[in-house]
Amino acid sequence: MRQVLLGCASLILLLAAACAPGDPGSTIKGVTYNAQQIAEGRTYYEQTCAACHGVDGEGQFPDAPFEPDETGRLGAPPHNPTGHTWHHSDELLLRYITDGGFADPNNFYTMPRWDSLYTRDQAALIIAYIKTMWTEEQRIYQQRVTNEEEALVAQTQP
Repeated sequence: MRQVLLGCASLILLLAAACAPGDPGSTIKGVTYNAQQIAEGRTYYEQTCAACHGVDGEGQFPDAPFEPDETGRLGAPPHNPTGHTWHHSDELLLRYITDGGFADPNNFYTMPRWDSLYTRDQAALIIAYIKTMWTEEQRIYQQRVTNEEEALVAQTQP
């Protein structure tokens, strides 16, 4: 009887592991990026994003990333695991890069639009690189947010 129970428990654990979402890695809107593409994204990130968001994604004010500076404005947020970038869908992250930040200029350092420098495909490379800064759990959560948003958009399409 004990062997049967152990066998059932092992089967349940195996099925649970098989059903659990795996690490999506650096996947943007269903496209998985390879190491060479991620390295290209890192180059773009270092050329433009790192000046505000930090070389390692630590944010503009790493010691207090969510505290206002002496002027009362918040700095560029971190992209590493301490930040909140992973809470946003792929589409919103792409729009932040191409269209610029949507922040209140009185409270935040607004992010410039980069559509004159980067195509949407190049912006995706930057995001693919940023995703390498996140934990596996954060990438899984972010992919779920992206999938849910895309499912809602698909429902509104004729």
